[in-house]
Amino acid sequence: MSYIYELFQAPRPEEEWTTEYDFDESPSAFPIAERVVLAANRDAVIAHFGAWLEKRRLGLWMGEMFLVDRQAADRYFEGRFASFQKAVSALQELNEIQFIHDHDWVQALIDKLGEAFTSKYGDYVLWGDDMTPTPLEEFLRKAQPGQRYYFGAVFYYH
Repeated sequence: MSYIYELFQAPRPEEEWTTEYDFDESPSAFPIAERVVLAANRDAVIAHFGAWLEKRRLGLWMGEMFLVDRQAADRYFEGRFASFQKAVSALQELNEIQFIHDHDWVQALIDKLGEAFTSKYGDYVLWGDDMTPTPLEEFLRKAQPGQRYYFGAVFYYH
């Protein structure tokens, strides 16, 4: 299952959290999802996320908030650069004829490169003032170590 975690840098009351209706009103904000719904058991999903975060030594979970470790991105992406380089090399081996005429194969190589960098169908976060979900992997690259991130709404998407 894949989730969207709404995050804030300070606690916010529930009435300020994003709702399913906000996604319904902005369908272009998350085009990969057919539907976005509130997670059935928010607390269990957050607990699972917190356990995942701590097991991988990416941060410290404290119930309704967490901190990202200074080495989180390095630990999370360890070993992935080799896959990324392999995908880049495959694209570099293309010739002009393949580029012009082998659309499906070239698109598959481009997609593989994209997935090696950031998973398109993994978990996401809503943070900032934008309604556009950010891939969790992008968040891990940009999160400020030691900053407290507080959970708001949690959604399941499919």
